[in-house]
Amino acid sequence: FFWQRIVAVERRAAAPSNHSIYTAKMSSNVCSSAYCNQGWSEVLTHMSPYGYANFGIAFGLGLSVVGAAWGIWLTGSSLVGAAVKAPRIRSKNLISVIFCEATAIYGVIMAIILANKVKKPE
Repeated sequence: FFWQRIVAVERRAAAPSNHSIYTAKMSSNVCSSAYCNQGWSEVLTHMSPYGYANFGIAFGLGLSVVGAAWGIWLTGSSLVGAAVKAPRIRSKNLISVIFCEATAIYGVIMAIILANKVKKPE
């Protein structure tokens, strides 16, 4: 990891009479406490299964909302262009935006159901 490598930064003093060079070094043992971790591999291997479940629910909810927003953005911009060329079909094309919103609502409903399925640790 980049914070564990030895880094030497040299900076000259601002005053012309002082010509010393300051050197700041980071040792490879940045944290020697018992509460420090060695990286992502240790975090992921020592994480609770309930944490994985909650992260999965959060990612499912977040990605469904992002996907719905992206779909609304794409179809909304297309609908604006189509409404300029043919104003009579403006209300008929709103069904595609409604389907995109349904994706986000489905993600919210699934997150609520899955969050209720995860039992609290004993």
